[in-house]
Amino acid sequence: MLSAAVPLPRTVAVDLTPLLPGGENGGARIFVLELLVQLAELAPQTRFILLTQAASHGHLASLERPNMRRYLVVGPLVGNALRPLLLGVAGRLVSHLPASPRRAISRLGYSVNALLKRGGTRGLLRDLGADLLFCPFTAPTYWEPGVATVCILYDLQYRAFPEFFAPEDLAHRDRAFAEACRRASVLVAISDHTRLTALEQGELDPKRIRTIHPRMARRLSCAGGRETSILDQLGLEPGHYLVYPANFWPHKNHEGLLSAFDLACRSGLPERIQLICSGAPGPRTSSLRELARRLGLEARVRFPGYLSDPDLAALMIHAVGLIFPSRYEGFGLPVIEAMAAGIPVACSRVTALPEITAEAAILFDPQAPDQMARAMVELVRDEARRARLIRAGHVRARQFSDVRRMAADYWAVFQDATKMDHASNRRRPSKASPRSAVSQSSD
Repeated sequence: MLSAAVPLPRTVAVDLTPLLPGGENGGARIFVLELLVQLAELAPQTRFILLTQAASHGHLASLERPNMRRYLVVGPLVGNALRPLLLGVAGRLVSHLPASPRRAISRLGYSVNALLKRGGTRGLLRDLGADLLFCPFTAPTYWEPGVATVCILYDLQYRAFPEFFAPEDLAHRDRAFAEACRRASVLVAISDHTRLTALEQGELDPKRIRTIHPRMARRLSCAGGRETSILDQLGLEPGHYLVYPANFWPHKNHEGLLSAFDLACRSGLPERIQLICSGAPGPRTSSLRELARRLGLEARVRFPGYLSDPDLAALMIHAVGLIFPSRYEGFGLPVIEAMAAGIPVACSRVTALPEITAEAAILFDPQAPDQMARAMVELVRDEARRARLIRAGHVRARQFSDVRRMAADYWAVFQDATKMDHASNRRRPSKASPRSAVSQSSD
C-alpha cells in the first residue's frame, strides 16, 4: 500500500475504448487488464475511471472495485456501426490516392475518428476531476489541456511492415503515434527496442519516454494448467507437441512456420510431434488450414482457436517446447510465459526478442525455414540443450515475474507526469466536481 502522504494523482481516467471482446487485442489486452488490477491494489486512495465502449463494457465488469469504476463513453451506434462504416469507406478511398493527399486525408480521418469517439464528451476529464489520463492503447483520444497524460507504446511495426496493414489502419497508427509524441507528458515503451525505435522515428525528448517491461511471466502459472482436459479434447499427449500461441496476424509468420515444420518433419522431427497454433480465429485462419493440407500436415497441425487462460496454461505446461517465429515483437510475452512454465523456447532473433530472451532461447532467422526447422528438431531431440534452456528460462522468467514492481513503476510515472503537469499549470482553474454519473455508468 502506498503512503497517504502522496496525494496525486487522486483520479486517473483510463481510456479502454480501443479494447475489444475476446482475443482481438492480443497480448496487449492481457497486459493492460492485469496492470489495472495491480494499480487498483497499489493505490487504494486513487479513483480509476475506466472509459469504455459498448462492445466491451460488459466484459470489463470484473475490474470493478471500490476505487475502480467503468464509464461508458462510446455507445453502440457509434462504436458498433457508424465508426467502422466510415473508417472502412475512408480506407478504400485513401488506398487510391497519391501520397500527398493520402497523408492529408489520413490526418483528417484520424480527427474524424477521434471526434466520433469523443462525441459530447468535451471537457470530460475536467468534469470527472481527473488528474491524469492513462492511454494504455497509445492514442490520446481524450486528451485535454491541463491534464497530465501517459501513453503506452508497444511497437512501431507498421513502419517496418506497412504491407501488413490496411490503409486506414496505417493512417490511424501513424496519427496515434504522432499524437502520443505530441500530447503525452510521458510515454512508456514496453522494451528498450521500442523506446529506441520511437526515438529514431518520432519527435521526442529522451527524457519523456521510459522503458517498463511487462513483468507477467507467472500469469499462466497462476491460472493453473495441471488439468489436462484440453489435451483430451484435442487428442494430445503431454510432451508430444510444440505450441505457438499467437493471433493469426501477418507478422506472426504462420506460413513460414508451417513450411519450416514440414521441413523439420522430413529432417528428423519424431512422427509423434504435432504443432499446435492457438489464437483468435481471423480471416487468415482458413488459408493456413489449407496450406497445412497442401503440405500434407493436416494430421500434425492443429488450430484450436482462442483458449481461456487455464486451457492455454495446460497447453503450455505440457508442451515439449514453444516455437515463436514472429517477424516483429515489441516484447513477446508468450516467450517469457513458456520459460516460467518450464518448457524450452526457440524464437526469432529480431526486434525485442533477443533483449527479452537473453541466453535462454534458441534463436533463428524467421525468414530462414532451414534454421527454424533445425531449431525445432533440436528443441525436441537434444536433451542436454533442453535442460540448459529450461534452467536458463527459469532464471530469466524470474526477472519478469514481479507484477507489483511493474505496477509500482507505472505509478511512479503517473506521479511524475502529474507533478510535471501541476508545476506547469499552477494557475489553471480548479477542476469541477466529478459527475454523479460515474458511479452509475457501470450498470
